[in-house]
Amino acid sequence: MVFGGTLGGILQASLQEHSVAYAAIRTLIEKLSSQPDLHAALRLAPDGTVLGRFYEFELASGFQPVVRIDTRAVAGYDAYARSHATDGDVISPWGLFSRAADDATLVRLDRLCRLVHTLNYFSKADALHPLYLRVHGRLLAAITHDHGQAFRRMVEALGIPPARIVLQLPAEAAQDVLLAGMILGNYKKAGFQSGVHANNVGEAQSLLHLHAPEVIKLDLRTVADPERELPPLLETAAGLSCQVVFKRVEDEASLARLAALGAQYAQGYLFGAPSASLASPSPQAAAAPEPPAA
Repeated sequence: MVFGGTLGGILQASLQEHSVAYAAIRTLIEKLSSQPDLHAALRLAPDGTVLGRFYEFELASGFQPVVRIDTRAVAGYDAYARSHATDGDVISPWGLFSRAADDATLVRLDRLCRLVHTLNYFSKADALHPLYLRVHGRLLAAITHDHGQAFRRMVEALGIPPARIVLQLPAEAAQDVLLAGMILGNYKKAGFQSGVHANNVGEAQSLLHLHAPEVIKLDLRTVADPERELPPLLETAAGLSCQVVFKRVEDEASLARLAALGAQYAQGYLFGAPSASLASPSPQAAAAPEPPAA
């Protein structure tokens, strides 16, 4: 199997060469951790998928498309962790992270997840769009300065421009205005695109004015009155060149309602569940959307 795209010069075609590359990557993880990590590893599955191992758990990647509403063309992919124990029992990512009892363990787990996603995504020949990666909230408090620098060194070692990655803050991190501002500023300084999840429209407006991130994610279910709440938000975002991505878009009526209000980006099961492959929604489905629900 050949790794394409920007990884071509780093990760070679043979399994032996892959093993050397992954050994180097693991060494990099250890050097970036506060202490050597004897419980994290990467392995190459027979189908070429990169899997992570953390203690007795195995990590895999799923990618869900972020789409342009008007054309349903892919604008990026959001990465989700999939994990299970070595005995086969599935465990949610939330459950896995909750087992990280100390900050040092959580830092290594969070970096391992992002590295697995990065390798799996950019090794695909059709990885032409930005990759959206989440950062765990506890990690942000555990790292006191230079957020994003360790990950920047990882991706640059793989030949990937940081600008092709959107690092997303969770909504709870945005509650601390000073911390969120410092972190988002550090991400931009490291060359990444910055993103943040908002709990509601009012919070999204505040985040835009305070931090001007490149991306804001907003759960459509939190918008009680789209016709009243969304136009001012979308106008502010357009003025700051910020993408507002509406997540949890699950039906054509919701999509048509967003389109009528001028929203540009959406994500949800309407366009496919997270998958190891890069799903591409059919543009034909957007040609005649169902009318908005009454």
